[in-house]
Amino acid sequence: MENVCHTLAGLALARTGAGSTTPLATTALVVGANLPDIDLAWSSFHSALAYFHYHRGWTHSIAGLVVLTLLLWLALLAADRWLLAGRTQDRARPSPLLLAAAIGVASHILMDAANTYGIRPFLPWNDRWVYGDLWVIVDPWLWLILGGAVYLSRESGRRRNLVWLAGASAAAIVVLFAPLVPASCRVAWAAGLVVTIAICRGAARGRPPAPRTAIAGVGLVVLYAGLCAASHHVALARVARMAAAVPAPRRVAALPHPADPLRWEWIIADASSLRHGAVGTLPFFDPPAAPTTVLSRGLDLPAVQALMQSCAGEVIREFFRFPFAAIEEQPNGGRVVVVRDARYTRKGRGFAVYAAPLGADGRPVIDRRECP
Repeated sequence: MENVCHTLAGLALARTGAGSTTPLATTALVVGANLPDIDLAWSSFHSALAYFHYHRGWTHSIAGLVVLTLLLWLALLAADRWLLAGRTQDRARPSPLLLAAAIGVASHILMDAANTYGIRPFLPWNDRWVYGDLWVIVDPWLWLILGGAVYLSRESGRRRNLVWLAGASAAAIVVLFAPLVPASCRVAWAAGLVVTIAICRGAARGRPPAPRTAIAGVGLVVLYAGLCAASHHVALARVARMAAAVPAPRRVAALPHPADPLRWEWIIADASSLRHGAVGTLPFFDPPAAPTTVLSRGLDLPAVQALMQSCAGEVIREFFRFPFAAIEEQPNGGRVVVVRDARYTRKGRGFAVYAAPLGADGRPVIDRRECP
């Protein structure tokens, strides 16, 4: 998930009462909810291959959960002892602070495990990816649920209201004008935003906020995850039945559609071809006249096989879940071998695409400086 969602999750968890168990508990929850993405410090500034290789690595694993929790806990205890000494009479209690740090880090890993990017939970012993396929990296329903819970769990004020209004407006612009979000989901999300605003206005005239508001928000996220999981299970079963006609060995997936937990993008891949289309959880939700697209995987092309044996190919085999390749002509007359991951990009130069020029001998020219 992106870090706005992680931050809202950390704040919502803090407002349930977990943030008041000890000084710095809220800090532990919010920082912990973002901390696994510290791997961006060494995965984002070298090359795309390094990003694919290092991002969501050990910091998103079970071992990373333990290491990051302990490091955050020790850092906060040190800050409490040496930086905050004399500024407050209350000292952080180690046990509740450790628990808050663990919950914050775990929330990040669990939310990331639920999307199509996946995590590698068993590093450093096993680098197998695990994919939840429940929601996309940017999920507006999580924004709405968590944002509403965080806002309602704290007393309002003029400056605070303006900040939240700006945030809600920015989210509304993203959702209502995003071309990938279906029109029906835009209407439903806008209606949810109106209801949330009405609840907020009513709460502002009522009793002071209570932890149960944030608890309800966290509970709604769990229910939403359960809805997505049940919907995904049914849709994946439908895709598996479709795949029965495809030569074995085959690999299938039902990938989430932005903001729509009742419709899914399906992929069926065999050794030579890759098919994809859209399917509903039930036939009633099937998109009208949803076409099926068939792509040649091209993995048996000599240039592609040579690429896959290189250092770049090692990363591609590791990260790309549904790779397919093609030899493409360049405007300058040259040729390149392009490998794409069908989860994200099926044409052009989007995310999860690697291209290497072909030399005079027809073999890919790999810049080894890009390899991790």
